[in-house]
Amino acid sequence: MNNVPWFLPVVTSFAMSLLHLVFRRAGRRTRSWFSLAGGAFVLAGCIMLLSAGGFRQPPTLSILFAILISLISFLSLSYSQWYNPESSFVYDSLVFLFLGAMNGVVLAPSFIRMYIFWEIMTVSSFFLVLFNNTAESRKASIKYILMTGTGSILLLFGILGISFMGESLAWKHLFFFSVLAGTGIKAGIVPLHTWLPDAHPAAPTPVSAMLSGVMIKTGIYAFIRFYFFVFKPSWSLGWESILMLIGILTLLGGVFMALVQHDLKRLLAYHSISQVGYIFLGIACGTGMGLAGALYHTINHAVFKSLLFFGAGVLIKATGSRRLEDYGGLAGQLPLTFSMMAIAALAISGVPPFNGFVSKWIIFQALLSKGSGMAVLALAAALLGSVLTLASFVKVLNDSFLGVRRSLIPFAGKERSPFMIFPMLFLGAACFFLGLFPGLVCEKIIAGSLCPGLATIRMASFFGWTAILLFGVIAFLVKKNPGRARYGGTFVGGERLSPDEMAFDGSHFYGTIRDMEPVRSFYRADGEGLLDLYRLAEKGLPAAGSFFKFLGIRWIEALYAGGGRVLNKWVERLKLMQNGLLARYIIWIFAGVILLMEVIRR
Repeated sequence: MNNVPWFLPVVTSFAMSLLHLVFRRAGRRTRSWFSLAGGAFVLAGCIMLLSAGGFRQPPTLSILFAILISLISFLSLSYSQWYNPESSFVYDSLVFLFLGAMNGVVLAPSFIRMYIFWEIMTVSSFFLVLFNNTAESRKASIKYILMTGTGSILLLFGILGISFMGESLAWKHLFFFSVLAGTGIKAGIVPLHTWLPDAHPAAPTPVSAMLSGVMIKTGIYAFIRFYFFVFKPSWSLGWESILMLIGILTLLGGVFMALVQHDLKRLLAYHSISQVGYIFLGIACGTGMGLAGALYHTINHAVFKSLLFFGAGVLIKATGSRRLEDYGGLAGQLPLTFSMMAIAALAISGVPPFNGFVSKWIIFQALLSKGSGMAVLALAAALLGSVLTLASFVKVLNDSFLGVRRSLIPFAGKERSPFMIFPMLFLGAACFFLGLFPGLVCEKIIAGSLCPGLATIRMASFFGWTAILLFGVIAFLVKKNPGRARYGGTFVGGERLSPDEMAFDGSHFYGTIRDMEPVRSFYRADGEGLLDLYRLAEKGLPAAGSFFKFLGIRWIEALYAGGGRVLNKWVERLKLMQNGLLARYIIWIFAGVILLMEVIRR
C-alpha cells in the first residue's frame, strides 16, 4: 500500500455517487453502464492495493475484506440492472455511497476514521432499506436505524476507551463489552439480531444481497480487528466462554427460526444469522486455525448467500410473491435459477465438495483443537446446525422448484439477461472452485498473511480432484445411458391419484417442530416478542416513562407542599416585625440607617 493510497476505492465510490446526482437526467441505459463501469473501477482500485507491493505479497486483512465487498457489490450492481430496470438515480447514488462507506470501514487505518465511515454506512443503508417506501420498509428501517445507531454509540465508547484500558481490569471488561455489543448488532449475533429478519426482506433484493453478503461482515471485521489486535485472544477465559456461547446461540437460534419460515427472504435472513454463528465460533477459538476458518467462512458465506438472494429475486420477480406457498414446479421454467440455488443450498449446508464444507471443516478442526467442554458442545451444535440447514433448504427447493404443484408464470423462458446470468453463474462457479481448491485462499492468502505458520487442510484439494473425477464419471454414465429413468403416475394404496389430489405444501414440512417440547418455549417466546430487544424496549419504555412521570409528579408535589409549609412558618414570624405600630416602624428605620452608616464607614 506504499504506492496506492488506501482511500482510492472509497474516493472512487463517493465520486460515482456524486456523478449519479449530477447526471440525474441521463437515461436509464446510460446510468446502467455508468454504474457497471463505476463498480469495476472500485474493484480495480482494491486489486491495485493488492498489487501495490507485488502480487506475490499476501494481502492484509483490510484488503481481503475490501476486495470481497467490492466484488459482491459489483455483482449486485449488475443484477440490479435487470431486477430494478426502473430505479432512479437516487438508488444508484445511494448504492455507491453505501459501497464507499463499507470500503472505508475496512480500509481506514485508524479507529476514529473507521467510525466515521461506519456512520456513513449506517445512514446510507437506512435509506436503502427504506427505498421501496412501503409500510413494511418504513417499519423495518426505523427499527434498523435505532438498533444500529445504539450499536454505533457503544462502538464509539469502546474506541474512545482504548487508551484507558490500562487503568483497571474493570474498565477493560467494560470497553470489551461495548465493542462486542456495538459490532455484534451490525453482525447480527443473538440476541442483537432482531433488526436483520425485518430489514433484509424489506430492502430491494440486490440490496438484500449486499446487506447479507458483505455489510454484516463489516461488523465481523471490526470485531476481529479489536479482538485479535487490541485485546488479544484469550485475555479473559470468561469472555472466551461467553463468545463461544454467543456463537452457539446465534447458530442454533437462526437455523431453528429459518426452519419454520414461509417468507423466502425472511428465511434467508435467519440463515445469515445462523452462519454468523459459525464465524463467531471460529473467532472464539482465538487460534490461528479458528481465525482462518472464520475468515474463509466469511468469504464463502458472502458467495453462496448472495447467490441465494439473487435466486430469490428471480422467484419474486416471476411470481410477485415472497411466500413459498405461491411457488411450485418451477424447475422446468427457471432451470438456471434452480441449478444455481441448488448449488448454493448445498454449499450453505456444508455438503462436499462445495465451499461451505471446507470452511466449516476448518472451524470443526479448530474446535477439536481447543478440547474444552464448551468447544465440544459448540462442535455438536455446529453439526446439528448443518443438518437443520440442509433440512430447511430441502423445503425451499421442494416448494419452489419441485413438488406436484405447478405455478404458471409469464416469466418462463426469460432467463436471458446477461446482467442476471453473469452474477449467478460467477457465484455458482465460485461455490465449486472455493470448495475444490481451498488451498488458493486458505494457504496463499489467509494462512500466508493473517495466520503465518498455519498448516491448513491440504487434503481438501485432494478431495477436490477426487470430486472432479467423480462428477466426470457420473456425467459420462448419464450421457451414455440416457432415458433409463421411468416416469409414472402417483400410486398410493392401490389407487392412482391426480396431481391436484397429491398437491402438498412443503412449507409445512416442519410445522410439528413448533410443538416439540424442547423448542416449544423458544417459538412461543419469539412469537410473544420476548426475544426481540426492540419490541421489549417498545413495551418497556412507555411503562418506564409513565413510572418516572408519576415519580416526578410525586416529587414536585412533595417539594411544593414542604416548601409551602416552611414559607408559611417564616411568614408568620415576619408578621411580628410588621404589626402596624408606627413606633416599631421608626425603630426599624433608625436601625437600618445605623447599619448602613456602619457599612459605609468600613
